[in-house]
Amino acid sequence: MRPCAFSASVTAISTEMTAPEGITTRGPVTGVGVARAAGATFVARTTTYHVQHIAEILQEAILHKGFSVVEVMSQCPTYFGRKNKEGGAVEMMKRMKDITTPIGSKAKEAQPELIERGIFVRKDLPEYCSEYNKIIERAQKQGRR
Repeated sequence: MRPCAFSASVTAISTEMTAPEGITTRGPVTGVGVARAAGATFVARTTTYHVQHIAEILQEAILHKGFSVVEVMSQCPTYFGRKNKEGGAVEMMKRMKDITTPIGSKAKEAQPELIERGIFVRKDLPEYCSEYNKIIERAQKQGRR
């Protein structure tokens, strides 16, 4: 049995949205950070610029037994781009390439502000639904005695 999938979309998450005015935070909330904290056994990030990478990561996430989260960073030319003078869809798409780098790359060492993309967590642990089904089976066997 395969658990159902859930998809969420967020235009932008920033410290301004997650903390009251005047409160200092450690940084922005990210999908990767939330997924790690929630115990996901497969966590990855990519961008809309890296189309082939999206396909590869999504395939691996779907085939992974367990809690999988894939964060796909995308441009928002309609609101964010226009409001912040980031350009149109094409310019913002190219920016996805420029502001990201593969996990552990030398570019990240040279430019710490770059956002890493790739697979952050890949663990093989017992999957919740299959473990829960085992508990149900044991309870049903004990009930028949």
